[in-house]
This record gives sequence, structure tokens and C-alpha cells, in this order.
Amino acid sequence: MPHLESDAVEAGRLYRTTGAIASHKLRSPVYRAWERSHLQGANPLALQAEQLSRRDTEHLLQRNNYLIDVVRPYFRMLSQAAGQERHAIMLGDRQAILLDVIGDEQTVNGPEPFPQPGSLLSEAVAGANGIGTPLAEENYVEIISAEHFIEGFQPFICQGIPLRNDKQEIVGVLSISLRRADARKRLKEILRCASHAIEAEFAIANLETDVHRVLASQPDEYEPLEELRQDLIQVHQAARLKLEVISRMVAVNRWEYAAQLLKQAEQSIEIFRRRAHIWRNLASLETGSVQSLPLIESINDVIEILSTEVAIRKIEIVANWKEEITVLADPQTLLRNILRCFFQAFELAGQNGTIELSINKVQNAQFAQVNFMASSAINIDHSQLTPYSLCLSIAKTKL
Repeated sequence: MPHLESDAVEAGRLYRTTGAIASHKLRSPVYRAWERSHLQGANPLALQAEQLSRRDTEHLLQRNNYLIDVVRPYFRMLSQAAGQERHAIMLGDRQAILLDVIGDEQTVNGPEPFPQPGSLLSEAVAGANGIGTPLAEENYVEIISAEHFIEGFQPFICQGIPLRNDKQEIVGVLSISLRRADARKRLKEILRCASHAIEAEFAIANLETDVHRVLASQPDEYEPLEELRQDLIQVHQAARLKLEVISRMVAVNRWEYAAQLLKQAEQSIEIFRRRAHIWRNLASLETGSVQSLPLIESINDVIEILSTEVAIRKIEIVANWKEEITVLADPQTLLRNILRCFFQAFELAGQNGTIELSINKVQNAQFAQVNFMASSAINIDHSQLTPYSLCLSIAKTKL
């Protein structure tokens, strides 16, 4: 028996006989989980999870229908990655009530009891476990065999990670339970990547809402924002396809290739997150407070989300600046103004054209003027460059 597991077994024996939690025999997150479980009255001798009534479970599933639908494709990928291992993939709501579970037939529907939708898996009821503890810790947590607080869960090794919406609010928890210890490492990174991809799904749904809002109030700006949204969704779809391939590779132990794809998928999701944040600012109808902003960073943010548009038009963007300048502006208004200047310059530059960007300080450096100089591929006379420009107040102090 591994040292960590034997310590947890001994900690469990001491707790059941004396009521004391042996902190030196438990990993820090597990000790905290046991302490919470103890204080909230969880029963360490329980053999299975408590369950809502059938009617309450039906109502619960109806209320969480959207969350279940979003997560279901990733359930299939994770189960596929587990391959022939005995496993269960679980989704819980933010109160740690089980919403969905899939896995191999023997684990989920075999003779030994396994939590089903409606099971109460908060630490207060079920002790430390792969659903309740990640929610309590608000982070990824692994609970290995005897580290489970109640006896009924101890045959399993469970990993769980909270799911957050784009406001960083926890809306649920995703978890994998396995029987064999050596299988958990290869599934850990896929679980993390899948959770981030699910969170990107939440962001996509909100982007759709934003598009309708922009269309209703600012129809002139709808088309370019919709094109940027489609670019974003393609980035996410690329990551999702990689996850699908990864799950097949892991199932047949082609881990080296899967690890390469996993890295690419994680990078795609990170790109999506960053671009989605910029997109939300562009699509926002609100005006924020004026604040000190890094001008070049703001311009680069817009260039980043225009990368697909730039590639399609085969436009070259040339930036001429040496140092960051801090300006006073409302973030949403600044980004939208930069975007408008880019699209105006795109039209003048045309296919294979060039846009030269420069920043000039004017009037004793109280203002910064950003110039977008567009030249078409057939116009090589720089005296004919057509400028668009923004004039912004420079902040007195650097960020």
C-alpha cells in the first residue's frame, strides 16, 4: 500500500475510534475537507450517498437542463479517454447534488451502489469527495481512496474541478472517479482542459446574447462584431476537435501524441478566453469610467482579434512606436474607436494593402494622436497615404 494511502487509512482509523483528525497524516486539502466534514456532521461510516426523492430529482434536472446539455459532449470525450478502465464521469450542481453520471456498466449500474442523479454529495452529507470538496475548495482537488471521509467511497480515486461562468461564478462541478490509481494521471490534464472548454461554451452562449443586443441598438456595428464572433467560435471548435482526438489517443495509450494535442487545445482555449474578453468590451453598450489605460496594449488587443480578417484581406500592419503610452479613456469606447479606425483603413487599403500605425505626442505631450495610414497595394506613393486618427489625453502617471 502506498505511503500516502496507508497514512489516510490510519487517519481514518484514529478518527473513527477517537474523533480526532490526524493532520500530520493527511494532505492539506484533505485535512481541511475532513475538518469541514466533521464540523458539518458527516457520517464516516456511511456506505452510500443520500438521495433526493424521484420528484425532487426530476425538478432538479429540469432546472439544470442547460448545464447538462452543455456538458454532455465532454462527458462522452472523458469516458472515451478512460477506455477500458472502470470509471464514472459525474456532473454536480453548485450545491454538490449529482446531475448526471456516465461510465462503464459495472461501475455505474453494477451490484455495488454508486451515486445516481439526485445524490447529495456536499461535504456536510457525504464528507470529502470528488464533487463536494472541489466546490468547498473552489479549485481542482483529488481524493485518493481512503482519503474519502465516508467508507462507501473509498474504493475510488476521484478528481473534481469547479465549472465557472464568464463572471467567474461557480455553476457546477465536473468529476472523474476511477478504480485504478495509475490511470488517474493521464486523465487529470484532460479533465482540466475539458472544464475550460465547457466554460468557453458558456461564454459562447453569452456572445450570442450580446450579438442580439448590438443588432437591436447599434445595427451599423453588428456585421463586423458578428464576423469577429464567428472567428472566436472557430478557435473554440478547433480546441474541441483536438479534445475529441485526444480522448481516442489516450484510450489506446498513445499518450505522447495526445499530450502534444492537449497542449495545442489548451493554447486554443486560452486564446479564446482572451479574445472573448476583448470581444465583450467591444460589444458592450455600456460606457465605463475614464481611467488610465496602456494605449499600445489596447491597440494590440484589437489587432489580435482582427487576425483572421487581416489574413483574409492579406493586409500588412506595420507598427511604428518605441514605448508604451498611458492614456485617459473609457476602455470600451477606446476599443470601439480603435476597431472603427481599423475597418475604415481596411477598406482603403484593400486586398494586399498596408496599414502603418504611429503614435505622435502633441501640444507639449498632453495628447497622443494615433494614426492609421492606409495604402493600397497598387499605390506605392507614400505621399498619398490616407490617414485615420484618434486623439487621446495622456495620463500624467504611467501604469
